[in-house]
Amino acid sequence: MLLEVFAVSGLVPLDRSYRVLQFTLNSSQLKNISLDTLYNQTYIDTSDLCCVGRHKLSPSLVVSATLSLFSCCVNQYHIITIYQTTTTQTHNYYLFLFQLLLVESSSSSSSSSAMAQSLNFFLSTSPSPDFTHSHSKPLFHNPNRFFPKFKSTKRSSSLLLSLNNGQGLSALTTAADYVSDNNGNKPTTTILQSSIDVDAVTEAELKENGFRSTRRTKLICTIGPATCGFDQLEALAVGGMNVARINMCHGTREWHKSVIEKVRRLNEDKGFAVAIMMDTEGSEIHMGDLGGASSAKAEDGEVWTFSVRAYETLRPERCITVNYDGFAEDVKVGDELLVDGGMVRFEVIEKIGPDVKCLCTDPGLLLPRANLTFWRDGSLVRERNAMLPTISSKDWLDIDFGIAEGVDFIAVSFVKSAEVINHLKSYIKARSRDGDIAVISKIESIDSLKNLEEIIQASDGAMVARGDLGAQIPLEQVPLAQQKIVEVCRELNKPVIVASQLLESMIEYPTPTRAEVADVSEAVRQRADALMLSGESAMGQFPHKALTVLRSVSLRIEKWWREEKRHQVIDLPDIASSFSDCISEEICNSAAKMANNLEVDALFVYTKNGHMASLLSRSRPDCPIFAFTTDTLVRRRLNLQWGLIPFRLDFSDDMETNLNKTFSLLKARGMIKSGDLVIAVSDMLQSIQVMNVP
Repeated sequence: MLLEVFAVSGLVPLDRSYRVLQFTLNSSQLKNISLDTLYNQTYIDTSDLCCVGRHKLSPSLVVSATLSLFSCCVNQYHIITIYQTTTTQTHNYYLFLFQLLLVESSSSSSSSSAMAQSLNFFLSTSPSPDFTHSHSKPLFHNPNRFFPKFKSTKRSSSLLLSLNNGQGLSALTTAADYVSDNNGNKPTTTILQSSIDVDAVTEAELKENGFRSTRRTKLICTIGPATCGFDQLEALAVGGMNVARINMCHGTREWHKSVIEKVRRLNEDKGFAVAIMMDTEGSEIHMGDLGGASSAKAEDGEVWTFSVRAYETLRPERCITVNYDGFAEDVKVGDELLVDGGMVRFEVIEKIGPDVKCLCTDPGLLLPRANLTFWRDGSLVRERNAMLPTISSKDWLDIDFGIAEGVDFIAVSFVKSAEVINHLKSYIKARSRDGDIAVISKIESIDSLKNLEEIIQASDGAMVARGDLGAQIPLEQVPLAQQKIVEVCRELNKPVIVASQLLESMIEYPTPTRAEVADVSEAVRQRADALMLSGESAMGQFPHKALTVLRSVSLRIEKWWREEKRHQVIDLPDIASSFSDCISEEICNSAAKMANNLEVDALFVYTKNGHMASLLSRSRPDCPIFAFTTDTLVRRRLNLQWGLIPFRLDFSDDMETNLNKTFSLLKARGMIKSGDLVIAVSDMLQSIQVMNVP
């Protein structure tokens, strides 16, 4: 049938035969016939072209069936497309298939194993009446709209997006010279700026050790007195810091502004892409400062005074101010007072007006602005905390400061419900010039756990703040809560940060405890997006060594995971809200699976808003993900997500030009080499391509 149509049209060169395998699917076939039976591998392996027709088939089944067929064809050269099986479209569709075959026949001498495979979806703008929701139907109304009839039988520039017959991208550079339209005019070519921005440390790692050496887990450092200098920040960036966190519980806005300026200058002068996260103080009960001291040591048996007084002169020794005016009224003699999630414990022994006398029962280090909780008869006293607003008046001023300074992330403390996050995101959108500041919810209270899924769904990411969380739930429940939060975030495609007390002993000592190393290893094994240092980097004596420990442990556990081929099988739910998003999701899931099965060296993703890059990260493939974006803000935000190596690159909607440019730039800088196997996807033209670097 196909050859007859081509012959009648007078277009097909009959110096060779063409083997075309056609599938027409409906829902009953997919329910009753397995894909292995439907897609006979023998027929697939002996065909030049496979096509899938849909007949009263839902969009999700079309995408699933086509991608399943594509996974069967990775060892052969095939073009696979989906189309509407109606008689009025048959002729045009066959002409489209012929044009693809014609291109393939012009270089049939190349081995099929070296050829690139591509899966493309062409979407019309007309809504489909066949489905219950509005979307763009995968229907090829007019093939000549995309593939005009050429006078020359040479390969066209547009077709080379799908076809790369062993010549690699070198052929793409000259393809435009070989093709003319019906008027004999050569197509116009858009020249983009030939520059690419990549993290300096990542570039060095790729040059020295190759793709597999790159770290997938991202690292966050809290900046404080120990690390606020430019040279110290640069040392952290060289050591692997991806995000710099500023904690609004400490320091002045002027001090934080100076840190932000230094990080921005570091990125501009040294080629880094360090993002900035601003952490709000929250309105929970906490201590005041310590009279200017960076810390104070509480010893066993000492009596300390917690007071709501505002001291105008030098405060008495062993006296701590509390920000909550009703503190002395709410606590009772015999209550247990926990500082910073239990790092120091006191027992209330006496109340004198606004002062509360407490006996230290568990000694430890007191830090300024540490969170306070009190327990009574083995239960957390939380009535007063529940009445406090999530975002205090000071927090709103800090948020205005963060918006003005253009921070990349705002972390909100003690989130109780999704409404708070939605309100904040609306406020940021109205106030921010770019409206592109991501909101991170800190999960650190019982209320957060009760409304976990709705909070994470409303947020742009989450932080497992284990210190404060451990003060509100039994300690033995913290590991289970951490695992659940990590899993929910991955299911909903939100980055997750594991924080608090990862290497707490390194505030004072140069080496961590073995238990701390095991704790870090477990967070990496859970595939959390990022790990965060708090006091270790802010005011510890060994901030750079602490970062080195995080980096080395992450690299070792990730390497072990790959060596053992422990591909994590997790049933990720569908999260797409539109048909186009459904296609992107299926493409990314399939690309990640193919990357593992084919053991490719890297995944390339071209993205303008970062969405497809995040979908690839969600699948946790074994290989690194090179995320190319035109937006510097998007690049910094992607630096928080697992496995992503963000690049800033000017690119167009023409994938062949983008790939040609990318390969040339990366090869010139020694970051890739000929023969490397890569898979490329794009959110501009929803496609998958598998190829060797020329």
